[in-house]
Amino acid sequence: MREREQEIQEKLEIEKREVGIEKREEGKKEKIVTPGILIGTEEEYLPGKGTYVDEEGIHSSVLGFLHIDQKRHVTVIPTSSPPELKVGSIVYGRIEELFESIAFVTLELRETLTGDPEIITKMAKIPKVRTFTLNGIIPISEIKIGYTKQIRDEIKIGDIIKGVVSKITPFRIEISLKGNDFGVIKAFCTKCRSPLKLRNKLLECTKCGYEEGRKLSLSYGKL
Repeated sequence: MREREQEIQEKLEIEKREVGIEKREEGKKEKIVTPGILIGTEEEYLPGKGTYVDEEGIHSSVLGFLHIDQKRHVTVIPTSSPPELKVGSIVYGRIEELFESIAFVTLELRETLTGDPEIITKMAKIPKVRTFTLNGIIPISEIKIGYTKQIRDEIKIGDIIKGVVSKITPFRIEISLKGNDFGVIKAFCTKCRSPLKLRNKLLECTKCGYEEGRKLSLSYGKL
């Protein structure tokens, strides 16, 4: 009987090594698994957060620590978090609201998944890039070098901007558009919401012909 139990235990340990599974031991972290790796079958485990199921079995959907509880529930706890911002970080975002002296912007941060290229290529259901969003502000003093009379003359709601982080506090992230590299990189007509095309330093609507101005980045229309 003891030999049979030992044989089963050895078999389980072999299966664990094959799929990269290690139980938590005192003072040790769980095994890190990469996106797309085969963890096991639905007959063996119950899929949980951080996993997905296809015809092969249960796979990890994120880079993280693999955990299996006593009831054979398998989860993968992500190791990654939104990319760290610091002063000087270049960011992209969308203007959400405008006030007399400040603009509110939603920043989009992207993190490329890493791991075995072959594994990632097989992950048809899992995106190669994870996207995180944060909220930031653009003070009127950070719109451009020099005096800005009205913030609405330089940016509009819905504009896509390229900026640089100028200040970070526990309460907010401040973005600057100062400099030729920073400013609006994509804009839409305030009359009909069609895309605006750059013509002789002015933006012209591709549909109705309405002309508008913006604080433009040199990257306008190129991204």
